[in-house]
Amino acid sequence: MGRSEFPEFNILEFSDYKNVDGQYTSQFIKSSRCVKINESDNDVTVAVARGKTNGIKILEQAHRNKEIKQIVVKDSDFAEFIGKFVDGTAEITLTLNEENKEYRLEDINSDSPVVNIINAICLEAIRRGASDIHIQGEKDFVNVRLRIDGVLQSVRKLEKHVFDSLVSRVKVMSGLNVMENRLCQDGRMSVQVQDKKFDFRVSVVPSVCGQNIVLRLFDNGDEELTLEELGFSKENLKKLNSALNNPYGMILATGPTGSGKTTTLHALIKKMDREHLKIVTIEDPVEKTIDGIEQIQVNDEINLTFENILRHVLRHDPDVIMVGEIRDKETAELAVRSALTGHLILSTIHTNDSVGAVSRLRNLGIEPYLISGTLRTVLAQRLVRKICKECRGKGCGLCSFTGFSGRTAISEIFDVDEKISSMIESQSSDAKIRNYIKTLGFKPLKEDAALKIKSEISTKDEIMREGLL
Repeated sequence: MGRSEFPEFNILEFSDYKNVDGQYTSQFIKSSRCVKINESDNDVTVAVARGKTNGIKILEQAHRNKEIKQIVVKDSDFAEFIGKFVDGTAEITLTLNEENKEYRLEDINSDSPVVNIINAICLEAIRRGASDIHIQGEKDFVNVRLRIDGVLQSVRKLEKHVFDSLVSRVKVMSGLNVMENRLCQDGRMSVQVQDKKFDFRVSVVPSVCGQNIVLRLFDNGDEELTLEELGFSKENLKKLNSALNNPYGMILATGPTGSGKTTTLHALIKKMDREHLKIVTIEDPVEKTIDGIEQIQVNDEINLTFENILRHVLRHDPDVIMVGEIRDKETAELAVRSALTGHLILSTIHTNDSVGAVSRLRNLGIEPYLISGTLRTVLAQRLVRKICKECRGKGCGLCSFTGFSGRTAISEIFDVDEKISSMIESQSSDAKIRNYIKTLGFKPLKEDAALKIKSEISTKDEIMREGLL
């Protein structure tokens, strides 16, 4: 056996494998983890999954007079190749009575192509750093899209006849009712790639073209970014660090869904003295676990709501409480009163900018004097894609040829001083508060966005896509 003369071979792009003369059967490729790349008069070049030698021994017998040259590929890449090309258009059958709840994406199922297709989709999402997988039924095909750096990208189209089996497979993996096709369902599933574990939050909803699936990906092994790595300007980073010095009161992060608010609050918590402070978080869902703190998962089905959990957590002598979201009057009242009684409250709220948090709390029914007495710092943020440093936005393999790699925060922050507190209590308009904090050097989102363009961290088109220019 020798080394191959195809050093640039990428099995994830080997879509025309069937056109290789004398290609092995699909059954053999899946069972042996070997696929033929080329055959000449003197040798046969094959791609083989790492550590799979049984197939090579069979090929040595089948090609007695020829040298077998190997290109060794990762197990996960070979599994993705199987699901993407070998089983991608196969007739689909599905076995529902599974007992094994540990799903290893590198395992190849010789009898059930749908298993390999779902594994391949998940493997590609993990490999490309996607946050979500969308499997959507169209009129004539199935569209698979990945959300990468906040933007959806179509990655493959499957034949429509496989759709129901794909949905059923995801339901089996996430413990949902396979027979229920009329109602929305939510579940979770865990998978493994080598020694790493990944969790998916699964949502299935009915539509006119079938049941659509969205899988939110959580990487349990990845460390979250630190506060310094999130992309805040030096000035805003200084304000956030100063906010941690408050022994009590409220720190709010505002912005739309997916703008990185929870990530920022987690980064703040990780800078706290977790050894000597009792820190409790109430989240929906718990996306990342942090050592040294207590994290509680909301479950509305059993009335384990933000409000009820917060009410009981206050009896556990906490110093710091993170409330995942203030979404109703009851939660807002409890959070404010907790801040008044010596607790530091971190939470998120949906507003377009930082100053809007004041009127939002008023609209929820919180008295102005309570807001002015508890609010300490308000942050508003968005996430925009960063220019890939390797290709400077021109597109390369490292950034999937998009020109972008990763995301950075656009932010605005203000601290509540005595003047602002007085304005809140007297119910001054958001515009008056905004005009005042500008005299203190406050830089709104648009100014921070302009700095990202000037520094060549992001582009004007990307900033405009987020509506910041």
